[in-house]
Amino acid sequence: MARFTEPVHPVDDLEELLIDAEVDDEQVPPIPPVVVRPWLLLLGLVLVALNLRPALSSMAPLLSQVSDSLGLSAAQAGLLTTLPVLCLGLFAPLAPVLARRFGTERVVLGILLTLGGGIALRSSLGEVGLFAGSILAGASIGVIGVLLPGIIKRDFAGHAGTMTGVYTMALCLGAALAAGATVPLSHAMGNSWALGLGFWALPALIAAIFWLPQTGKRQGAHKVAYRVRGLLRDPLAWQVTLYMGLQSSLSYIVFGWLPSILMGRGLTATQAGLVMSGSVIVQLITALTAPWLATRGKDQRLAIVLVMSMTLAGLFGCLYAPLDGLWGWA
Repeated sequence: MARFTEPVHPVDDLEELLIDAEVDDEQVPPIPPVVVRPWLLLLGLVLVALNLRPALSSMAPLLSQVSDSLGLSAAQAGLLTTLPVLCLGLFAPLAPVLARRFGTERVVLGILLTLGGGIALRSSLGEVGLFAGSILAGASIGVIGVLLPGIIKRDFAGHAGTMTGVYTMALCLGAALAAGATVPLSHAMGNSWALGLGFWALPALIAAIFWLPQTGKRQGAHKVAYRVRGLLRDPLAWQVTLYMGLQSSLSYIVFGWLPSILMGRGLTATQAGLVMSGSVIVQLITALTAPWLATRGKDQRLAIVLVMSMTLAGLFGCLYAPLDGLWGWA
Protein backbone atom coordinates (compact mmCIF):
# COMPACT_ATOMS: atom_id res chain seq x y z
CA MET A 1 0.00 0.00 0.00
CA ALA A 2 1.56 3.27 -1.05
CA ARG A 3 1.78 6.17 1.37
CA PHE A 4 0.50 9.39 -0.17
CA THR A 5 1.33 12.73 1.39
CA GLU A 6 -0.71 15.90 1.19
CA PRO A 7 -0.63 17.66 -2.20
CA VAL A 8 0.67 21.20 -2.50
CA HIS A 9 -2.83 22.53 -3.16
CA PRO A 10 -5.26 21.41 -0.45
CA VAL A 11 -8.59 20.02 -1.61
CA ASP A 12 -11.43 18.10 -0.02
CA ASP A 13 -10.57 15.48 2.56
CA LEU A 14 -10.91 11.83 1.66
CA GLU A 15 -10.82 8.82 3.92
CA GLU A 16 -7.55 8.18 5.70
CA LEU A 17 -5.26 5.57 4.24
CA LEU A 18 -4.25 3.28 7.09
CA ILE A 19 -1.68 0.56 7.28
CA ASP A 20 -3.74 -1.47 9.73
CA ALA A 21 -7.41 -1.95 8.93
CA GLU A 22 -8.22 -2.02 12.65
CA VAL A 23 -7.19 1.62 13.11
CA ASP A 24 -10.09 4.01 12.68
CA ASP A 25 -8.47 7.41 13.09
CA GLU A 26 -5.69 9.28 14.84
CA GLN A 27 -7.64 9.41 18.10
CA VAL A 28 -7.53 5.63 18.60
CA PRO A 29 -5.34 5.00 21.67
CA PRO A 30 -2.34 2.80 20.90
CA ILE A 31 -2.60 -0.76 22.16
CA PRO A 32 0.51 -2.14 23.86
CA PRO A 33 2.11 -4.67 21.51
CA VAL A 34 2.14 -8.29 22.59
CA VAL A 35 5.35 -10.27 22.24
CA VAL A 36 4.82 -13.11 19.79
CA ARG A 37 7.06 -15.62 18.11
CA PRO A 38 7.94 -14.06 14.75
CA TRP A 39 8.59 -17.41 13.11
CA LEU A 40 5.12 -18.63 14.03
CA LEU A 41 3.53 -15.50 12.62
CA LEU A 42 5.66 -15.80 9.48
CA LEU A 43 4.66 -19.43 9.01
CA GLY A 44 1.02 -18.56 9.46
CA LEU A 45 1.23 -15.71 6.96
CA VAL A 46 2.87 -17.92 4.35
CA LEU A 47 0.32 -20.71 4.81
CA VAL A 48 -2.57 -18.27 4.56
CA ALA A 49 -1.10 -16.65 1.45
CA LEU A 50 -0.65 -20.06 -0.16
CA ASN A 51 -4.44 -20.46 -0.06
CA LEU A 52 -5.36 -17.18 -1.77
CA ARG A 53 -4.97 -18.41 -5.36
CA PRO A 54 -5.75 -22.18 -5.61
CA ALA A 55 -9.50 -21.51 -5.69
CA LEU A 56 -8.88 -19.38 -8.78
CA SER A 57 -6.17 -21.28 -10.64
CA SER A 58 -7.46 -24.81 -9.97
CA MET A 59 -10.63 -24.31 -12.01
CA ALA A 60 -9.03 -23.39 -15.34
CA PRO A 61 -7.44 -26.76 -16.23
CA LEU A 62 -10.73 -28.54 -15.43
CA LEU A 63 -13.08 -25.94 -16.90
CA SER A 64 -13.81 -27.96 -20.04
CA GLN A 65 -14.49 -31.13 -18.04
CA VAL A 66 -16.69 -29.28 -15.55
CA SER A 67 -18.65 -27.63 -18.37
CA ASP A 68 -19.21 -30.94 -20.14
CA SER A 69 -20.21 -32.69 -16.93
CA LEU A 70 -22.78 -30.09 -15.88
CA GLY A 71 -23.83 -29.00 -19.37
CA LEU A 72 -22.66 -25.41 -18.93
CA SER A 73 -22.88 -23.04 -21.86
CA ALA A 74 -19.92 -20.89 -22.95
CA ALA A 75 -21.52 -17.91 -21.21
CA GLN A 76 -21.94 -19.86 -17.98
CA ALA A 77 -18.33 -21.05 -18.15
CA GLY A 78 -17.21 -17.45 -18.59
CA LEU A 79 -19.35 -16.39 -15.65
CA LEU A 80 -17.85 -19.15 -13.54
CA THR A 81 -14.35 -17.74 -14.01
CA THR A 82 -15.53 -14.13 -13.63
CA LEU A 83 -17.60 -14.40 -10.45
CA PRO A 84 -14.76 -15.19 -7.98
CA VAL A 85 -12.61 -12.36 -9.35
CA LEU A 86 -15.56 -9.96 -9.24
CA CYS A 87 -16.10 -10.90 -5.61
CA LEU A 88 -12.52 -9.95 -4.78
CA GLY A 89 -13.44 -6.34 -5.36
CA LEU A 90 -17.04 -6.38 -4.19
CA PHE A 91 -16.28 -7.87 -0.77
CA ALA A 92 -12.92 -6.19 -0.12
CA PRO A 93 -14.56 -3.15 1.60
CA LEU A 94 -15.88 -5.53 4.28
CA ALA A 95 -12.34 -6.24 5.47
CA PRO A 96 -11.73 -3.06 7.52
CA VAL A 97 -15.28 -3.16 8.88
CA LEU A 98 -14.88 -6.73 10.12
CA ALA A 99 -11.35 -6.06 11.40
CA ARG A 100 -12.48 -3.13 13.53
CA ARG A 101 -15.36 -5.17 14.93
CA PHE A 102 -13.64 -8.50 15.62
CA GLY A 103 -9.88 -7.94 15.23
CA THR A 104 -7.76 -8.67 12.16
CA GLU A 105 -6.40 -12.02 13.33
CA ARG A 106 -9.82 -13.40 14.23
CA VAL A 107 -11.29 -12.29 10.93
CA VAL A 108 -8.50 -14.01 9.00
CA LEU A 109 -9.20 -17.23 10.88
CA GLY A 110 -12.93 -17.08 10.28
CA ILE A 111 -12.56 -16.22 6.60
CA LEU A 112 -10.10 -19.10 6.12
CA LEU A 113 -12.89 -21.41 7.27
CA THR A 114 -15.39 -19.82 4.89
CA LEU A 115 -12.81 -20.16 2.10
CA GLY A 116 -12.49 -23.87 2.80
CA GLY A 117 -16.26 -24.13 2.94
CA GLY A 118 -16.65 -22.36 -0.39
CA ILE A 119 -14.13 -24.63 -2.09
CA ALA A 120 -15.92 -27.69 -0.71
CA LEU A 121 -19.33 -26.32 -1.69
CA ARG A 122 -18.42 -25.78 -5.34
CA SER A 123 -17.54 -29.49 -5.54
CA SER A 124 -21.01 -30.53 -4.39
CA LEU A 125 -24.69 -29.77 -5.05
CA GLY A 126 -24.17 -29.63 -8.79
CA GLU A 127 -24.43 -26.35 -10.69
CA VAL A 128 -25.91 -24.44 -7.75
CA GLY A 129 -23.09 -25.47 -5.44
CA LEU A 130 -20.52 -24.73 -8.12
CA PHE A 131 -21.56 -21.11 -8.52
CA ALA A 132 -22.41 -20.51 -4.84
CA GLY A 133 -19.11 -21.99 -3.71
CA SER A 134 -17.20 -19.91 -6.26
CA ILE A 135 -18.83 -16.74 -4.94
CA LEU A 136 -18.08 -17.67 -1.33
CA ALA A 137 -14.47 -18.54 -2.12
CA GLY A 138 -13.95 -15.31 -4.09
CA ALA A 139 -15.48 -13.21 -1.31
CA SER A 140 -13.25 -14.89 1.27
CA ILE A 141 -10.10 -14.26 -0.76
CA GLY A 142 -11.14 -10.63 -1.23
CA VAL A 143 -11.37 -10.05 2.52
CA ILE A 144 -8.14 -11.82 3.47
CA GLY A 145 -6.27 -10.20 0.60
CA VAL A 146 -6.94 -6.80 2.14
CA LEU A 147 -5.91 -7.76 5.66
CA LEU A 148 -2.66 -9.69 5.16
CA PRO A 149 -0.59 -6.81 3.68
CA GLY A 150 -1.64 -4.67 6.64
CA ILE A 151 -0.46 -7.33 9.09
CA ILE A 152 2.86 -7.56 7.25
CA LYS A 153 3.43 -3.79 7.34
CA ARG A 154 2.37 -3.62 10.98
CA ASP A 155 4.34 -6.55 12.43
CA PHE A 156 7.33 -6.52 10.05
CA ALA A 157 7.67 -2.76 9.64
CA GLY A 158 11.46 -2.95 9.41
CA HIS A 159 11.38 -5.54 6.63
CA ALA A 160 8.16 -4.66 4.82
CA GLY A 161 9.72 -4.90 1.33
CA THR A 162 11.27 -8.32 1.91
CA MET A 163 8.18 -9.67 3.64
CA THR A 164 5.94 -8.37 0.88
CA GLY A 165 8.14 -10.30 -1.54
CA VAL A 166 7.79 -13.45 0.57
CA TYR A 167 4.01 -12.93 0.69
CA THR A 168 3.86 -12.53 -3.09
CA MET A 169 6.02 -15.63 -3.55
CA ALA A 170 3.55 -17.61 -1.45
CA LEU A 171 0.68 -16.33 -3.59
CA CYS A 172 2.48 -17.42 -6.76
CA LEU A 173 3.41 -20.80 -5.30
CA GLY A 174 -0.17 -21.52 -4.30
CA ALA A 175 -1.40 -20.59 -7.78
CA ALA A 176 1.28 -22.72 -9.45
CA LEU A 177 0.63 -25.76 -7.28
CA ALA A 178 -3.11 -25.67 -7.93
CA ALA A 179 -2.70 -25.10 -11.68
CA GLY A 180 -0.29 -28.00 -12.10
CA ALA A 181 -1.64 -30.51 -9.60
CA THR A 182 -5.43 -30.29 -9.90
CA VAL A 183 -5.79 -32.42 -13.03
CA PRO A 184 -3.42 -35.17 -11.79
CA LEU A 185 -5.25 -35.14 -8.46
CA SER A 186 -8.61 -35.54 -10.17
CA HIS A 187 -7.23 -38.47 -12.19
CA ALA A 188 -5.85 -40.08 -9.04
CA MET A 189 -9.25 -39.71 -7.36
CA GLY A 190 -11.19 -41.69 -9.93
CA ASN A 191 -11.14 -39.02 -12.65
CA SER A 192 -13.46 -36.89 -10.53
CA TRP A 193 -13.24 -33.15 -11.16
CA ALA A 194 -15.27 -32.55 -7.99
CA LEU A 195 -12.68 -34.28 -5.78
CA GLY A 196 -9.83 -32.60 -7.64
CA LEU A 197 -11.31 -29.17 -6.97
CA GLY A 198 -12.45 -30.02 -3.45
CA PHE A 199 -8.95 -31.10 -2.43
CA TRP A 200 -7.92 -27.45 -2.06
CA ALA A 201 -10.21 -27.04 0.93
CA LEU A 202 -7.73 -29.13 2.93
CA PRO A 203 -4.80 -26.64 2.74
CA ALA A 204 -7.19 -23.89 3.88
CA LEU A 205 -8.09 -25.89 6.99
CA ILE A 206 -4.40 -26.60 7.69
CA ALA A 207 -3.63 -22.89 7.40
CA ALA A 208 -6.45 -22.14 9.85
CA ILE A 209 -4.91 -24.51 12.40
CA PHE A 210 -1.53 -22.81 12.17
CA TRP A 211 -3.13 -19.36 12.29
CA LEU A 212 -5.17 -20.17 15.40
CA PRO A 213 -2.44 -19.06 17.90
CA GLN A 214 -2.58 -15.55 16.43
CA THR A 215 -6.20 -15.09 17.50
CA GLY A 216 -5.40 -15.27 21.21
CA LYS A 217 -3.61 -11.94 21.21
CA ARG A 218 -4.23 -8.58 19.70
CA GLN A 219 -1.25 -7.01 18.00
CA GLY A 220 -0.21 -3.47 18.68
CA ALA A 221 -1.49 -1.07 16.08
CA HIS A 222 0.59 1.66 14.48
CA LYS A 223 0.47 4.94 16.34
CA VAL A 224 0.77 6.89 13.09
CA ALA A 225 -2.12 7.35 10.69
CA TYR A 226 -1.68 9.02 7.33
CA ARG A 227 -4.25 11.59 6.33
CA VAL A 228 -4.91 11.52 2.63
CA ARG A 229 -6.31 14.47 0.71
CA GLY A 230 -7.02 15.09 -2.91
CA LEU A 231 -6.64 11.61 -4.39
CA LEU A 232 -9.53 12.14 -6.77
CA ARG A 233 -7.63 15.07 -8.31
CA ASP A 234 -4.20 13.48 -8.22
CA PRO A 235 -3.14 12.22 -11.70
CA LEU A 236 -0.52 9.91 -10.18
CA ALA A 237 -3.14 8.26 -7.97
CA TRP A 238 -5.29 7.53 -11.03
CA GLN A 239 -2.30 6.24 -12.99
CA VAL A 240 -1.31 3.86 -10.18
CA THR A 241 -4.91 2.72 -9.74
CA LEU A 242 -5.39 2.01 -13.43
CA TYR A 243 -2.03 0.26 -13.73
CA MET A 244 -2.65 -1.97 -10.71
CA GLY A 245 -6.19 -2.75 -11.85
CA LEU A 246 -5.14 -3.63 -15.40
CA GLN A 247 -2.19 -5.80 -14.40
CA SER A 248 -4.36 -7.62 -11.85
CA SER A 249 -6.99 -8.18 -14.53
CA LEU A 250 -4.33 -9.63 -16.81
CA SER A 251 -3.25 -12.01 -14.06
CA TYR A 252 -6.77 -13.32 -13.48
CA ILE A 253 -7.39 -13.66 -17.22
CA VAL A 254 -4.31 -15.90 -17.41
CA PHE A 255 -5.49 -17.88 -14.38
CA GLY A 256 -8.94 -18.34 -15.84
CA TRP A 257 -8.33 -18.93 -19.53
CA LEU A 258 -4.73 -19.75 -20.48
CA PRO A 259 -5.18 -23.52 -19.96
CA SER A 260 -8.38 -23.52 -22.03
CA ILE A 261 -6.62 -21.59 -24.81
CA LEU A 262 -3.69 -24.00 -24.78
CA MET A 263 -6.04 -26.98 -24.84
CA GLY A 264 -7.64 -25.41 -27.89
CA ARG A 265 -4.19 -25.42 -29.48
CA GLY A 266 -3.86 -29.16 -28.90
CA LEU A 267 -2.47 -29.64 -25.40
CA THR A 268 -4.03 -32.02 -22.92
CA ALA A 269 -5.54 -30.68 -19.70
CA THR A 270 -2.52 -31.90 -17.73
CA GLN A 271 -0.06 -30.29 -20.13
CA ALA A 272 -1.96 -27.00 -20.18
CA GLY A 273 -2.09 -26.90 -16.38
CA LEU A 274 1.63 -27.59 -16.14
CA VAL A 275 2.46 -24.82 -18.62
CA MET A 276 0.49 -22.30 -16.58
CA SER A 277 2.04 -23.66 -13.41
CA GLY A 278 5.53 -23.22 -14.86
CA SER A 279 4.75 -19.68 -15.92
CA VAL A 280 3.60 -18.80 -12.41
CA ILE A 281 6.55 -20.59 -10.76
CA VAL A 282 8.95 -18.21 -12.52
CA GLN A 283 7.26 -15.39 -10.63
CA LEU A 284 8.72 -16.74 -7.39
CA ILE A 285 12.02 -15.24 -8.48
CA THR A 286 10.71 -11.90 -9.63
CA ALA A 287 8.37 -11.54 -6.64
CA LEU A 288 11.35 -11.51 -4.27
CA THR A 289 13.80 -9.55 -6.42
CA ALA A 290 11.40 -6.86 -7.67
CA PRO A 291 10.90 -5.12 -4.28
CA TRP A 292 14.67 -5.13 -3.75
CA LEU A 293 15.35 -3.71 -7.21
CA ALA A 294 12.62 -1.11 -6.82
CA THR A 295 14.45 0.44 -3.89
CA ARG A 296 17.69 0.85 -5.85
CA GLY A 297 16.42 3.89 -7.75
CA LYS A 298 13.85 6.65 -7.63
CA ASP A 299 12.25 5.94 -11.00
CA GLN A 300 10.77 2.57 -11.94
CA ARG A 301 9.07 3.61 -15.20
CA LEU A 302 11.62 2.09 -17.56
CA ALA A 303 11.67 -1.17 -15.62
CA ILE A 304 7.87 -1.38 -15.72
CA VAL A 305 7.80 -0.76 -19.48
CA LEU A 306 10.39 -3.48 -20.07
CA VAL A 307 8.58 -6.01 -17.88
CA MET A 308 5.20 -5.29 -19.45
CA SER A 309 6.75 -5.63 -22.92
CA MET A 310 8.08 -9.05 -21.95
CA THR A 311 4.63 -9.98 -20.63
CA LEU A 312 3.01 -8.93 -23.91
CA ALA A 313 5.56 -10.89 -25.93
CA GLY A 314 5.02 -13.97 -23.77
CA LEU A 315 1.26 -13.82 -24.15
CA PHE A 316 1.42 -13.47 -27.93
CA GLY A 317 3.91 -16.34 -28.01
CA CYS A 318 1.51 -18.58 -26.06
CA LEU A 319 -1.33 -17.62 -28.38
CA TYR A 320 0.29 -17.71 -31.81
CA ALA A 321 3.89 -18.99 -31.78
CA PRO A 322 4.71 -22.63 -32.67
CA LEU A 323 4.13 -25.01 -29.78
CA ASP A 324 7.76 -26.14 -29.89
CA GLY A 325 8.76 -22.94 -28.08
CA LEU A 326 5.73 -22.75 -25.80
CA TRP A 327 7.61 -23.26 -22.54
CA GLY A 328 9.95 -20.38 -23.34
CA TRP A 329 7.07 -18.02 -24.05
CA ALA A 330 5.26 -19.16 -20.91
